[in-house]
Amino acid sequence: MARTHVLAVLIVATFSFNGSWAQLGSRADIQNRTISVSGEATVLVVPDQVQISMTAENRAADLMAAKEQNDQAVKALVEYATKTLGIEPRRVQTDFITVEPQYRSCNHDDEMSGRCDPLKIVYYTVKKGVQISLKDVTQYEALVTKAMSLGVNHIDNIAFTTTELRKHRDEAREMAAKASLEKAEALASALGVKVGKAITINTENYSSYYWHGLYDSQRGNSYMSQNVIQQAPEASREGDTGGLAMGQIKVSATVNVTYQLE
Repeated sequence: MARTHVLAVLIVATFSFNGSWAQLGSRADIQNRTISVSGEATVLVVPDQVQISMTAENRAADLMAAKEQNDQAVKALVEYATKTLGIEPRRVQTDFITVEPQYRSCNHDDEMSGRCDPLKIVYYTVKKGVQISLKDVTQYEALVTKAMSLGVNHIDNIAFTTTELRKHRDEAREMAAKASLEKAEALASALGVKVGKAITINTENYSSYYWHGLYDSQRGNSYMSQNVIQQAPEASREGDTGGLAMGQIKVSATVNVTYQLE
């Protein structure tokens, strides 16, 4: 009787243990039933700010003469920007001055015979950069035209930006999240399953600041895909920016999501 009792207890314990393993295996299967997708969204924004980088370059045989010409050009531009256009001084920045001597170019024979001195300076090049940030984009044409007339002879870079980048990034991120869910539901429906809750979410943000011309708009069209959403704002009023075609800049977001399948 004692042996029979012990055997019955062992059999019951074995069945209970196997049942627990079956339950754990079922949970693992549920957790492995997932789908990972990515959603992308692009918001096209009319820029409301222009950042212009310019350089004044002067050359002269006398170093101080070249520097004086350069100082006058930069000073006149800064005064025009701050006093005539009313741009805040904190939005105008000048770089350190750079000086590059140009030495005489000699061939080997002339240098060896002493007819040409390669250490003789022919002229000096003096450069100074100016960066100006315009909140009023209608001032762009007047500023650039005046800068060239004052002797600022290099337009190094022009960046069209938006002061509401955070707002547009949030909008693009929300649109990308919806795009990821729509894609997951479409795939799940085709496979006869349903999408459950999100398990992991990763986001990426990026922005493109450039002149959105013909080439870029063609590239933008090819950028469209199944899970990409693009939203364009209303165009700015014609004539607001003088002769400047503002175009649009891209504020984009990508959301990578792993969903549980039910």
